Amino acid sequence: MVSRLFFSFMGLPMIFNAMFNFIDIFSYGQMNLIYNNQIIEMTDEDKADIQKELIKYLENSYDSPALAVTFPEFYKEMLKDGYFLNFKFDKHYEFNGLPFDEVTIKVEDNAYGFNIFRGENGVFQGRCIYINTENSSSDLYKVIKEIVDSKIPVEVEEDKNQDVESATETSKEELEQLEKNEQNNLNPNDEDKNF
Repeated sequence: MVSRLFFSFMGLPMIFNAMFNFIDIFSYGQMNLIYNNQIIEMTDEDKADIQKELIKYLENSYDSPALAVTFPEFYKEMLKDGYFLNFKFDKHYEFNGLPFDEVTIKVEDNAYGFNIFRGENGVFQGRCIYINTENSSSDLYKVIKEIVDSKIPVEVEEDKNQDVESATETSKEELEQLEKNEQNNLNPNDEDKNF
């Protein structure tokens, strides 16, 4: 009992100190925004907006044992769907014995935690780091979505309606043609009956 109490008092500041240093690392890396496997060009203002929301999201956060493990193939497949923040660093870092020089996080709406996927020399594999947050990711998600929406052209609703109308007209024409073909083509058995 005494040893548990001792380690909990000694371990708690060490966890917060380690996590504090780890959270700070997000401001040292070169930030990239990835959406559906595409790197989205960002202005300095975009990056500042994301950084501001990321700091708010990570307030009072802490790490816990991660169950997730990634493999290079899984990592590449994962990037094909969703919003991701990627940070590349000029040197190698280590957290809880887990080395990296690049990290990626998936930003989902209204999440209270996330896995940090670690990369070394361009290869993402091994155990992840899990971060628990007291705050929701909704504001960070909203900012990222607005940036992506402003960079990727969205179809105008009128264009969608025109496409639907032209597809409907084509379908009607095809049906009329099929009906004409059926009327013009007599079944050989029907020919015998008529003679």
